[in-house]
Amino acid sequence: MLSSVLALSVLGACSSSNTDTKGSSSSPSASPSASASVKPSDKPKEKVEITFWHVWSEKDAGPIEAQVAAFNKKQDRITVKVLGNQDATKQLTAISGGNPPDVALTFWNNLGPWADAGAVLELDPYFKKDNFDTAAVIPSAMERMKVNGKYYGIPFTMSMGSTLMYNKKAFQDAGLSGPPETLEQLLDYSKKLTKKDAGGNLTNMGFLPDYPWIDNVFWPLIFGGSWVDEATGKVTPNKKENVDAIAYQRKYYEEFGVDAIGKFRSGLGQRGTPQDPLLTGQLAMMIGWEYNFAEERKKDGPLGIAPFPYPQDRPDLKGAGLVSPRAVFIPKKAKNPEAAWEFMQYLMSADAQVEFATASKVIPTLAKVLDDDRLRKNEQLSTLWDFYDRAKNKNLQGFPNNVYINQYLQFLSEETEKALKGQQSAKDAMDKVAEKVQPLADKAKK
Repeated sequence: MLSSVLALSVLGACSSSNTDTKGSSSSPSASPSASASVKPSDKPKEKVEITFWHVWSEKDAGPIEAQVAAFNKKQDRITVKVLGNQDATKQLTAISGGNPPDVALTFWNNLGPWADAGAVLELDPYFKKDNFDTAAVIPSAMERMKVNGKYYGIPFTMSMGSTLMYNKKAFQDAGLSGPPETLEQLLDYSKKLTKKDAGGNLTNMGFLPDYPWIDNVFWPLIFGGSWVDEATGKVTPNKKENVDAIAYQRKYYEEFGVDAIGKFRSGLGQRGTPQDPLLTGQLAMMIGWEYNFAEERKKDGPLGIAPFPYPQDRPDLKGAGLVSPRAVFIPKKAKNPEAAWEFMQYLMSADAQVEFATASKVIPTLAKVLDDDRLRKNEQLSTLWDFYDRAKNKNLQGFPNNVYINQYLQFLSEETEKALKGQQSAKDAMDKVAEKVQPLADKAKK
């Protein structure tokens, strides 16, 4: 069972790449709950050493290693030994071999398949025992930790796609005074920002809905879509909102041409370099995440940001977007689960969340920390302040976590691509996904 899960887990996180206020408790076991510390009777009675695996490479591991060191310093019963650069394949190989770490950090979408395979410890009993307040965590991030109604992890950090990033000069040259507010305006702006050479070839485009990749989760969320009917157990890729999301993206290919766009894409500069198409103005707008263009989107920088547009007839969807958390979990066969749980609670303390968010420039998941002065008055984090605000929006959602999540996402991408290129209708594409995924959902219920 675990070997087949291993093959699916390497597909990666979907649709994306790559804390209390003053006076908060500094206890190493502080968590979002009012009575967050592990009960004395449940703490390890003797000194214990636990292992913690994370995914960051050596050059990026400083912030998490600092939190491990802080935890080790604040108490003398548990010593955490940390090992980095442990991706999903390495983690699941260790779990399958019966020698897992005590606690590990992974992408959220691994929890569904791993939990179903019996590789991850259910956390609900721990939450109940220590009054861990799941409501204190950003809801959309916490919900991604749930598989079949039970929690199997805690979201340590999260990434968020709910932003439109745009090239200020391109807007100025086109006579546009500010970003579009609705999706209808987004398409109109795209037409005004698109340029062709004398031969009719696209040289600049306003927006590409599937750049840099097909966002098979982001777009349906913008339209208010969803993928599973929890009441009936039926998958719903072909519900109207999901189909509308693909049909909207298809309009760009109808307007500018499949072949013309393909040729244009082949000439785009490399992302993350000075030739990045958003920086050069080849592409005037794109879906943005908090880690994109941190320097360039400063107040006087070349890029601007705005909430991503919403459907004109659905103002209730303002602020919609996608969350993608990193999950901390305890493997089922961990040797020291109680000590691992105590360390996990520390990672969700206000101090740990603030310190890690500051050092790594990420979005914390403990809701009250989003307004912590240590973040809000730190000018080095100013490009994240808008993202802290947007992280509070109730329209932020994500894909449901389940055993067949990676297959579901793969089918969505495959059929969506065909629809965008005009090889099938949006409805036919999503009907095909439903036909492929429903047997997987039925099997998962047995």
